[in-house]
Amino acid sequence: MKKNILLPALFFIGLSSCVNEPQKKERAPVKKEKVEASEKLLVLPYTAVFNAETQEMELKHNPVGDPSKLNVRDMIDALNLKYPQIILEEIKKSNDTLYVKIDEATYLTQQIGTEGATTYLAEATFALTEPLGIHVVDFSFKEGDHAVPKPYTRESFKDFN
Repeated sequence: MKKNILLPALFFIGLSSCVNEPQKKERAPVKKEKVEASEKLLVLPYTAVFNAETQEMELKHNPVGDPSKLNVRDMIDALNLKYPQIILEEIKKSNDTLYVKIDEATYLTQQIGTEGATTYLAEATFALTEPLGIHVVDFSFKEGDHAVPKPYTRESFKDFN
C-alpha cells in the first residue's frame, strides 16, 4: 500500500518541479527627465493680470517663481502646463533668437480672443526671454483671427502695460 501512495506522490512532486514559474513582465524604465520635470515648481516669471483701475491687462513679475533656476525647457513646460490647449515646442536657438512652434494653434488663433492671444504671446515671450542670451522669440503657427506668427520681443508688448 505504501508503494501505491509513494509513487503518485513522487510523480506529482517531480511534475511540479518542472513547471515554469510565470514570467514577470519587466516594466519599461521610467524616464528620469519626466520625473524631474513633474517634481519642479513650474511657474512663469511673469503673469498677466487685469488692472481694474486702468481696465487693461498688465504683466506683473511673479514673486512665486525663481526664474534663475529654470531653463528654456522649463519655461516651455510651464507654459504648456498653464495653457494645455496650446502646446509649444522648441525648434532651435540661434544667436539671441529662440524658434518655437505650435502645431495646433486653433485655440490660440480662433478661440481665446485677441486679448487672450495677446496675453499668451506676452507671457510666453517674457518667459522665454528670461534665460540669459535670448532676446527674440520667433513663433511659428498657422495665422488666425487673433494671433500672428512672427518674432516677438519684450518691446513688442510695451503697450500691454
